[in-house]
Amino acid sequence: MKSKFLKNLSKPYPYLFHTKRNLIIAFILSIVTLLLNYYVTQNTLPNNLSACLTASIVTFLSILFFTELVPIVFFTAEIKENWNTVREFFFTLGILISIALFQNSFLYPFKSHMDSSFFLSLINTFSYVILVGTLPVLIIIWINYVIILKENLRSIKAYNKELEKELKQKDKEVVLSIKTNNVNETLILDLTTFLFAKSEGNYVDIYTKNLNSVDIKPYRISIQKLLNDLSDYSFILSTHRSYIINIKNIRRTSGNARNYKISFPDISHEVPVSRSKFKLFKEEFDKYYK
Repeated sequence: MKSKFLKNLSKPYPYLFHTKRNLIIAFILSIVTLLLNYYVTQNTLPNNLSACLTASIVTFLSILFFTELVPIVFFTAEIKENWNTVREFFFTLGILISIALFQNSFLYPFKSHMDSSFFLSLINTFSYVILVGTLPVLIIIWINYVIILKENLRSIKAYNKELEKELKQKDKEVVLSIKTNNVNETLILDLTTFLFAKSEGNYVDIYTKNLNSVDIKPYRISIQKLLNDLSDYSFILSTHRSYIINIKNIRRTSGNARNYKISFPDISHEVPVSRSKFKLFKEEFDKYYK
């Protein structure tokens, strides 16, 4: 039970303190301090309004002092990166103690009619802050932790849905019907099995994978027309004036920019990459394999 409690205390927690947020917190708490002090001390404290305004301003400045100066002096980037619930708790409690210290120092003149020394007043203020502030701080941190956790889970679920949708879209079979120069002939091209196309005079040989073999079939169509019909698919591109390839089905590559070759599964024929098209090919290739 104890180890579980300690484990919960050391859970990762985002470091949320930055100047804009600190200003908002300081402003809200200073207004709350003003209203609360005015209501509680309106019949007991001389110069009530002046004391309450002083308490409000001191609260505002002490929060900014602690949240802005302490991190600059004591917190490294590594500490902020490894922030957890324990650090959040003590830092927030430190803000309350800072408020108590400054308020006791600046408001003591307003309490001079009371029979208590400055030191005793300081001890009483610290005790009050720790006793009254500890539980609310723990509750706020826990609620905030749960909210952050739920938001993160929601973001992850949304991201996973988008990723799943994208993967389904990528894995979905794309079968195209392409008109050739032969009136009675239509090229039915499944892009998941398409390896590459090679121009042969007035014909284009289409290479497609079929289990452990490769089918080769000629079609009366120009290589440029075929490339135009496949222009919507970034993984299909021309590597040479006589070749169109499917990047997704590459088995391996070899050579350099002057003599670059592409190999596909179950076929010994290598597809060349011309020097003028090498840069474009590498850019598209890296998108899929890096």
